[in-house]
Amino acid sequence: MKDCFYIMSDFFVVDPAQVPSIAVASMDATHHEEIEVVNEIGRLIKAGQAGKLDREALQAKLDEWIEHTRRHFAHENRLMEEANFAAYGVHSHEHTMVLARLELACKAWQTTGDLDALADYVLVHWPEWFRGHVASMDTMTALYLSRQGVE
Repeated sequence: MKDCFYIMSDFFVVDPAQVPSIAVASMDATHHEEIEVVNEIGRLIKAGQAGKLDREALQAKLDEWIEHTRRHFAHENRLMEEANFAAYGVHSHEHTMVLARLELACKAWQTTGDLDALADYVLVHWPEWFRGHVASMDTMTALYLSRQGVE
C-alpha cells in the first residue's frame, strides 16, 4: 500500500495551497487538518479504484473524518454562538446538513461497499461544497469573529 501512496502523493481532493486563509487561526487550522484527512481518503479511494483497496484503512480514515468534522463544526458553532453572530442559525444549519450527508455517504459505503458512490461524494460533491463554504460562509464568519477579538 505504501507504493500507492508514494505514486499518488501529488493527488489532492482539495489542494491546500488553493484554500484561502481566513481571519480566525483556529478555524483556518481546522480546515487544513480536514483537507489532510480528506486527501488521504482520496488517495485510498484512488488506490481502491486501481485494484488495491485497503478496506480497513479506508474505513478508519472515514471514521476519523466524521469525528474531525463533528469537532470542527462544534468548534465553529460555539465561536459563533458566543459572539452572537447574526447568521449563526443559517451557518450552523448548513453544518448539520453537511454532517448528515457525510455520515450517510460513509454508512452507505459501509453497507454496500460501493466505492464509486463513495468516490463521487468524496472527490466531487464534498470538495465543491467545501471550497464554496470556506470562501463564503467561513470567510464572513471569521471576519466577524476576528472583529470581536476571536483569534
